[in-house]
Amino acid sequence: MLAIPIFGIAAAEGMPQFNSKTFSSQIFWLIVTFGILYFFITLMILPRIRENIRLRKNKISNNIERAESIKIDIEKMIKEYDIKIEEAKNKAKTMIKKALIKSANDYKNQLDLVKKQISKKQLEAEQKIKVLQENSEKNLTKAAITLSATMLNKLELDKIDEVEIEKILKKSNKIEGNN
Repeated sequence: MLAIPIFGIAAAEGMPQFNSKTFSSQIFWLIVTFGILYFFITLMILPRIRENIRLRKNKISNNIERAESIKIDIEKMIKEYDIKIEEAKNKAKTMIKKALIKSANDYKNQLDLVKKQISKKQLEAEQKIKVLQENSEKNLTKAAITLSATMLNKLELDKIDEVEIEKILKKSNKIEGNN
């Protein structure tokens, strides 16, 4: 087999990486390449990565601090909310108590008013009954006198009028009152 020269290097020498004549240049370029790469990464990429990490840490710590302050604010709001609810409950209880007391007083006042009205009407009724009783006694007496006079006149015993019967009745009442 014939060896075809590629770029002026004979193929018979073997792979250039394993050629001992080129080791020193390979090592040189390896050191130069990795040195440049090292300095590029160290001076350009790592500072940016460090800065990003630092910014993320700051942002995370700021977010944590903000979350803690929001948590504290929420806890304060919850406490204020609970206090306001308790105040509202107490206010409602006092309003209910006042309403119950007021309604009890109104009930008592209405009951007293009704009792007074009933007592007043009872007194009026008793007075009317007394007046009616007195009138009925007078009317009964007059009716009895009139009836007696009419009966005696129909029997034709003596002609006695109502005035004479009334005098007789008064005399009998005086006699009974003395006994």
